[in-house]
Amino acid sequence: MSTAHPGDGAARFSNNFDLLRFVAATAVIVTHAYVLSVGYSNMRLYDPILLMGQAALAVFFVISGYLIPVSWESTASLPRFAWKRFLRIIPALVPVVLITLFVIGPLMTSLPPVDYYSTLFTLEGISSVPFFENGGVIGLFQDNPVPLVNGSLWVIPVEIAMYGVVAVLGLAGLLRRRGAIIGLAAINILLWIAWFDDPRASKIRFTLYFLIGAYFSLHRREITYRPLIAGILLLVLALSVLTPYPLVAGVICIPYLVLYAAHIRIPLLNTFGRAGDFSYGMYIYHYPILQALIQISGDSLSLPALSGISFLIVLPLAFLSWHAIEKRALAAKNLDLADLRRIFRLPALTDPGPARK
Repeated sequence: MSTAHPGDGAARFSNNFDLLRFVAATAVIVTHAYVLSVGYSNMRLYDPILLMGQAALAVFFVISGYLIPVSWESTASLPRFAWKRFLRIIPALVPVVLITLFVIGPLMTSLPPVDYYSTLFTLEGISSVPFFENGGVIGLFQDNPVPLVNGSLWVIPVEIAMYGVVAVLGLAGLLRRRGAIIGLAAINILLWIAWFDDPRASKIRFTLYFLIGAYFSLHRREITYRPLIAGILLLVLALSVLTPYPLVAGVICIPYLVLYAAHIRIPLLNTFGRAGDFSYGMYIYHYPILQALIQISGDSLSLPALSGISFLIVLPLAFLSWHAIEKRALAAKNLDLADLRRIFRLPALTDPGPARK
């Protein structure tokens, strides 16, 4: 999943956001390796590995909620804010879609090549492309325990929606008003209560993680992170797995724990991301890779083997994604109109002269 960067230059390496995102992405890979090989119908609601994956996803949303308001405050311009968010998400996402459709798809589909491509370019096929809810239309992964092609991409529109929330609040001058974020969180909680028993609709709680992260960010000068508080919250979170409400405990405990861990000053941990931020690439590539491995192996791989092999394939892809695409895209975030004219060789505007100014 995508997030803003915690800063440029030295500021980026004064915290542990890169490390936390990498760990969260790895946990998501392990969780999906388990889920995709076992199948949702064979899992318990509060399966420990499933809870681990949900906690990892919560980490992403908390960090994103914490950093995106900072991005807005440093920009204070809707076009430039949207441009920066576009560069962080879309350039790396396009190759994933193309590789899935034109490399993995033709190799893994149960359809003949002619039927695969003819179906892919129908209205039904194209409509199934953006989030890969089910690969049945193009003959992908129908014999796997879970027939989704890249089910993890559901977070992308949610993330984009939260960017929109920050932008709207910023434009309205409400971003720093305590009542704005608290009010949105209250509405979110009411909707979560109403949809608590619906596994898909109850995912709205992840936007609550974003809002809590945003609140911590906007009031960061007033909030301190203390080991005693973190220890108590960690204990509460651990004990919650013995109750019917670990998801509630997660919303209460995880945001503070994540931001406490992010602000621990240990140089070895702070500089973890010097080689690059691979978490987004890991997140968007891992799901179809896992599905392909499950299909090739006939779902015979053990969880450690499936997780390990997928990690060894996904990490180089994430490395290439960062260095060939993401880092280059982010370098364009501060381009102005003059830069764009130069890049695209557009004619410069002529000076109208003193009489016409």
